[in-house]
Amino acid sequence: MRLPDTHALPFPVFAVGPDGLIESGNGAFEALLPGWSGRPWQQAFPNLDLAAFRARWAAATPGATVTLPTGELSAPADGRFFNLLCQPLLDSETDPARMLGILVEVTELVRRQAETVAILDTAVDAIILIDESGRVETFNAAAERLFGYAPADIVGRPVNVLMPEPHRTRHDEYLHRYMETGEKRIIGIGRELEAQTRDGRRVPISLAVSEIRLQGRRRFAGIIRDLSEQYAVRETLAEQRERLAHVGRLSTMGEMTASIAHEINQPLTAIAMYAQSSLKLLQREDPDLGKLAAALEKLNTQSLRAGAIIERIQRFARARESQRERSRLNNLLRDLVKLAEGDARLQDVTITFDLQDGLADVYCDPIQIQQVALNLIRNAIDAMKGIDCRHGNAITITSRALEGGMVEVAVSDQGPGVSDDQVMLLFKPFHTTKKDGMGMGLSICRTIIAEHGGVLSYRNNPGPGVTFFFTLPTGERDHA
Repeated sequence: MRLPDTHALPFPVFAVGPDGLIESGNGAFEALLPGWSGRPWQQAFPNLDLAAFRARWAAATPGATVTLPTGELSAPADGRFFNLLCQPLLDSETDPARMLGILVEVTELVRRQAETVAILDTAVDAIILIDESGRVETFNAAAERLFGYAPADIVGRPVNVLMPEPHRTRHDEYLHRYMETGEKRIIGIGRELEAQTRDGRRVPISLAVSEIRLQGRRRFAGIIRDLSEQYAVRETLAEQRERLAHVGRLSTMGEMTASIAHEINQPLTAIAMYAQSSLKLLQREDPDLGKLAAALEKLNTQSLRAGAIIERIQRFARARESQRERSRLNNLLRDLVKLAEGDARLQDVTITFDLQDGLADVYCDPIQIQQVALNLIRNAIDAMKGIDCRHGNAITITSRALEGGMVEVAVSDQGPGVSDDQVMLLFKPFHTTKKDGMGMGLSICRTIIAEHGGVLSYRNNPGPGVTFFFTLPTGERDHA
């Protein structure tokens, strides 16, 4: 039986009788599958899920079309892929139902999908595609390795199962807000955050999200990179930098040994003197209790002074993990100078302040920032002594607010300045102009300031000397 109404159609069409045999096909069908008339129609589609077809066929409303992805056809049409559209075919209301089948070629689509799947599965980064309701549509092999879910276990589920709290609970709110307002807080921007694996582990990740709009449908693609290894390396480097900074502090303390001994010796000498005076007063028959009380008060003052010097040195030289806190920068500088002024006096150098009042607090490691400032002060002392202070012997420490939520600390001297041949080497490790220097001071200091989100640099003064300065973000900027 020929189908005259469909014979001229360019796509394959065939009719199936109630016995399941192909009764006829149009020209395109005969060209595609010659000689198939009279054979069971299912044999032409070896990839067909017959049970699924029968269930959908039985559930279809009268006259409805059932579409099935049949996949690759049998020979001689191997290598070509078709979707099968089936519709009941009735000659009259009393005739038994027959079926009309239409084949729609999707070979190119299948090829592109296979290429896409291959690309997704060879990608190093996890790639997840979700629909506008937040349910997973695509889950590549890297995502399977990262999260521990098989695609069959996660596709169709809400993507928030891959998130720890509080994002898991609030993800639907995030998605709804974007759909309503269009305000981008991560789409097209990317950020670092944590994901949660199937076994409950939290993993640091970098997430980039893009939106896909096609035929009025919105979907979102996320590219996820596991940062566990980078975080481990980052922590190792931070530990090494902290150890190096500690070595730098110990080296500074070693270089300041003479001044430290002098600073401690002064109160100790005073303590001995007041103790001896007190003993002599007590040895009298009628001791002057007023003088004795005054001597003991001075002894107590000097003992506290000695204790404060030792505590300050211990705090500065102690090995410790970096601990950041909100700090008043001017207070850090004033406290630091108490550690440096002994060295300055021995070298006949004066230290003056020009600190701006009302500076915003900085969020920093106080000891590390004092280490940087002390290094700059001692470099200034050494620079001026290297030319016998012929331009002067004053060091000025200044602080001021900058635009953009930054503050600046500067140490200005009256030394020779930085020569042109030193510019490229100034902050290089192991480069030094000092006779006994390690060449690590400025390198360590620049690393410390960079870790705090600031910059360490210098500028030659209009007159003699140079000004080294560093910037830090204020606490408000850091928390914002």
